[in-house]
Amino acid sequence: MACIYTAKYLISGDGPPLVGGALRDAAGRIAEVGPLAEVRRGNEQLRVVDFGEAILLPPLVNAHTHLELTDFPRWAGRGEERREPADFVDWMLQVIRVKHAVPRENYLPSLCRGIELSLAAGTGAVGDIVSQLAARKAYRGSPLRGRIYLETLGLDPAFTRNALQAIEAVLDQQTVGAMQLGLAPHSPYTLSGEYLAQLYRKCREQALFCTTHVAESKDEVDFLQRHGGAIGTKLYPFVGWQDRLGAAPGLRPIDYLQEQGGLQPHNLLVHAVQLSRGEIDKVAAAGCPVVLCPRSNARLDVGTAPLRELLAAGVTLALGTDSLASCDSLSVWDELAFAATRFAGQVDAPTLLRMATAGGAEALGLGKELGLLRRGYRSSFQVLRPKRLPNRSELSDYLTSAGRSEEVEQLCLDGSPVLPEAM
Repeated sequence: MACIYTAKYLISGDGPPLVGGALRDAAGRIAEVGPLAEVRRGNEQLRVVDFGEAILLPPLVNAHTHLELTDFPRWAGRGEERREPADFVDWMLQVIRVKHAVPRENYLPSLCRGIELSLAAGTGAVGDIVSQLAARKAYRGSPLRGRIYLETLGLDPAFTRNALQAIEAVLDQQTVGAMQLGLAPHSPYTLSGEYLAQLYRKCREQALFCTTHVAESKDEVDFLQRHGGAIGTKLYPFVGWQDRLGAAPGLRPIDYLQEQGGLQPHNLLVHAVQLSRGEIDKVAAAGCPVVLCPRSNARLDVGTAPLRELLAAGVTLALGTDSLASCDSLSVWDELAFAATRFAGQVDAPTLLRMATAGGAEALGLGKELGLLRRGYRSSFQVLRPKRLPNRSELSDYLTSAGRSEEVEQLCLDGSPVLPEAM
């Protein structure tokens, strides 16, 4: 049923905040946005839902997460993995040990909890990495939009051939619920060059969206250039790959991806912490979007992404929470607040908010559907109810400060309320 929604402040993402702004929903699409009096003109028969002293704005987009690992802290706590990892590779080994100790059937309920936490935090779309293919079923009936990226890695040809066959059988379904399916070649150092090139070729030929962890740590750079560092000395022996090292590519991460055909517009690059100036230019020229995960990067002590340089180069930027294996929450509001501190002096609050909304939607290929409150877009929004509303001029700084997660009162996706509170 068509309806008009209004609040003290409406932030469309298209312009300055509207005091007393409203949007008119028609069959799950936004038919009009503007001052309440204008939106009501000619639509006096429509029901008006007035949220009052609240902020109505686009839902957030978590462009990189691993929701199947939502229960990771509990899984690790049951074993002997409670200690804090010493470094990035030590953390990877911990994740591998914990995942291998968990029955496969535990991933589905874990992903379901991740979906619930995401919705409660005002998230309307995600870019979710799924390694356990059966866990994707959690999205059946879910209102979340975005992409499920089916993860694959490996160096052994027989193993990767079987893995790809299983993934291709799932890709034939194209969607799960409202989510579209894509590929996730894990990283440049966890796939053979041949397999990586094969995956990127498949994505290019079939117009598949994909995502790749890249340039996350100095360990990765050292390994690709000369097989130095802990990836070769600790990770590879741990997973039984020590005899498959071969010759080092002798390239930096982005150059290596380019050699394998990975610099394509539909490849969402994740982390991008260790990028040189030249690599940033190549990413921008290729049109690859980049998702930053500052809380995860800080937790694993791998450095800080060159945000200022990426913005200056015109790269589409988004934010992601990564997983609860390296982050304290799945709230993009929390990620925003941390990013505002981490990148202080490099970026303003409106730009950060755009990264968490329209930027994320663009990165997931949903730029004409979500991320803005604009006519023709999906009628999706969230409502924040602060204890005390800030002044209009303070809204941007307020929205990128801590504490917003607890203020999410309602999330509406495609014209339907998602959270338990009745509208």
